[in-house]
Amino acid sequence: MAKNKKNKVVQMLSPENYIKQKARSLPIYKCTINSDWEENGMAHITVIRKHVNDNFTVGFYLVDLKCLGIKDSHYVFNISQHEFNETFAHSEYQMPTETIPYIMAHNIIFAGLEFAEDYGFKPHKTFTSVAQYILEEDTDDIELIEIQCGNDQDGKPVFFRGPDDDETFVNKVLAQLEKTAGHGNYYYADHIDQWHDLEGSDEEEPADYLSFLDNADLWLDDIIENELNKLDKTKKKNSTVFQFKIQIKNVSKPRVWRRVTIPSYFNFKLMHHIIQTVFDWENAHLYQFSEDGYRSETIITELSKDDLGGMGNEVDASDIALSDVFKKEGQKYLYIYDFGDNWEHEIILEKIIPEQSETPKLLDGQGACPPEDCGGPWGYEELRAILADPRHEEHQDYMEWLGLDKGEHWDSNEFNLEDTQLYLEEIFDQE
Repeated sequence: MAKNKKNKVVQMLSPENYIKQKARSLPIYKCTINSDWEENGMAHITVIRKHVNDNFTVGFYLVDLKCLGIKDSHYVFNISQHEFNETFAHSEYQMPTETIPYIMAHNIIFAGLEFAEDYGFKPHKTFTSVAQYILEEDTDDIELIEIQCGNDQDGKPVFFRGPDDDETFVNKVLAQLEKTAGHGNYYYADHIDQWHDLEGSDEEEPADYLSFLDNADLWLDDIIENELNKLDKTKKKNSTVFQFKIQIKNVSKPRVWRRVTIPSYFNFKLMHHIIQTVFDWENAHLYQFSEDGYRSETIITELSKDDLGGMGNEVDASDIALSDVFKKEGQKYLYIYDFGDNWEHEIILEKIIPEQSETPKLLDGQGACPPEDCGGPWGYEELRAILADPRHEEHQDYMEWLGLDKGEHWDSNEFNLEDTQLYLEEIFDQE
């Protein structure tokens, strides 16, 4: 809180409350979308509003026009021009984008939302709680543009199973479609390029869907094996073992940290996957390593083959070994995961152990990993407060979002060291 000249107490708005109350008064600066959204039915939309201080508040919306509607949503609040440029430089590495009028962005988002709601699918939690307020209110004053949803030929919903969708999620979606669309009135395509008309149809697969399915991510085992094969064998001969303590910043009660050992010749892409594993993140967002966050002279991140070196200060995480950066005990570095929620992890090199190893190990840790897409440290704090208050109007919504049944609770202290150790060993056991 701050005081004005008359000693009145002025309550500062949280980013979430500011967006809810004032974001729509900020002018639209720009809207973007992936260039192939009409071909594959997946629209990655950004809506950018500009503050009077020239900073930006940005809403990100992943809209599945074929079935699930607003599948993912997050936001960044009041970021500087530099942070804005960094965020969008990373975004553009992932897919070609184009600028569209706000009215088109609005229609695509709400067309997907309404189509999904017809079949009982709710929008992403962050959209409902905050990100929708970056958009204009959906009223009759908004010009209506016809947006194709569902199968291009017959309008039936099409559920694409992503590589990270587990059986529980898939079965839940298919059960919902059976209930709302009816047997034989929807399609299902899984991540190994099989096209299923659940009515048993032998129709030829639509080419636009196959192009989407063919770009499915590699499984984690394949990624790890590929990275291990690319490591510099000469650095392995003279390697040591680095012991790191890695802690999520701005999260307390409890603090969330992990202690790991990693061979010094491993690259930063492997370290990224180690961090994702030991913290139980879902590897669903972009990341970077750096000395001082977005302001750093050098940023280590994941670049595609077409990036051609990025913006000049970015290094591919596959091309740099840990030993190229970490030189002395006590050295600190920063890992940022999800540029919307902005989960900052402080990395401290605790020990340099003069021995060789071929696998990482988890030694210790504390605290449950926050849920993905909950709004960063401050959103996580709000989430925990709501879950602790059964009378809160959003309590049940959060319970459902986290998959908690009545009587269950979110335990922020939960961390199973033994299970996580075993999982890490399984991932890096390439025999």
